[in-house]
Amino acid sequence: MDEDQVARSAQLALLLEVSAYPKPGNVDRTHDFIDTSYEQFLASSVAVYPVLREAAMRKGRGVGELIRKGVEESVKWQHGGNTHFGALLLLIPLAMAAGASDSCATPVLKYRASEIMRNTDVEDAIELYRAFPVAKVRVRRDVAELDVMNEASLEEIRNKQLSLFDILSISAPYDLISRELVGGFEKSFRYAALIADFIRDKRLQLNDAITHAYLNLLAEEEDTFVKMKFGADKSRYVKERAKGIVDRGYRREELEEFDHELIKAGINPGSSADLIAAALFIAILQGLKV
Repeated sequence: MDEDQVARSAQLALLLEVSAYPKPGNVDRTHDFIDTSYEQFLASSVAVYPVLREAAMRKGRGVGELIRKGVEESVKWQHGGNTHFGALLLLIPLAMAAGASDSCATPVLKYRASEIMRNTDVEDAIELYRAFPVAKVRVRRDVAELDVMNEASLEEIRNKQLSLFDILSISAPYDLISRELVGGFEKSFRYAALIADFIRDKRLQLNDAITHAYLNLLAEEEDTFVKMKFGADKSRYVKERAKGIVDRGYRREELEEFDHELIKAGINPGSSADLIAAALFIAILQGLKV
């Protein structure tokens, strides 16, 4: 697939994800966080275009380097910190897969993206570790294995010849994005299909298709970012609250009330937003139009 088409599709996915409202707890076009604004997400979405294009041209090599470069470009253009780290983790291998494929059919893209991740090497792992301090990503400090904020971990990765796939397999049991990357992007493709179904069969507007898909994901999966920052009780509460709203038919007043509650408490289900961005990218590649 043409590299410009791939990069534009990924960029549009980032812009649509942050603009959809209401997505409870996320920055969107109606409200900011204290330290991160909607405009900073827009700036980051624009800034990473050259890296997304390069990913489509690479066709499978240098995943870790491109993630690091994407993070570096993102922070050059805005002061809001970690806007798209998790999204880039998903989008880079997906963009590589799309660039290497003649077809955007789910079996083709899913297979290629999975192969790209399985074929990562030790340099990819090291490059990812170098991206963490740039993005100032929140990480679990109670997990002893290969602390991303510890320089000694880089030496251990080299000595053990651990690939990026190996590293992500360690965090997959407790991290949604890692689980996607080593598990074949299962939810990303499933939620791409759900967004398309909401538009085609349920006749929803694109904004509502995105917010409904996001809420379904919150109802299905405890958000990693929420769990790390606020603990398991709060992440379970967010999941159950979302499930109730889904079960009752996505009532707008409930969605807005839930959004206000999470924003007021500073609870941002960022991992879920990242996955919805990846799902939108896939849906756009497969023909979704605005």
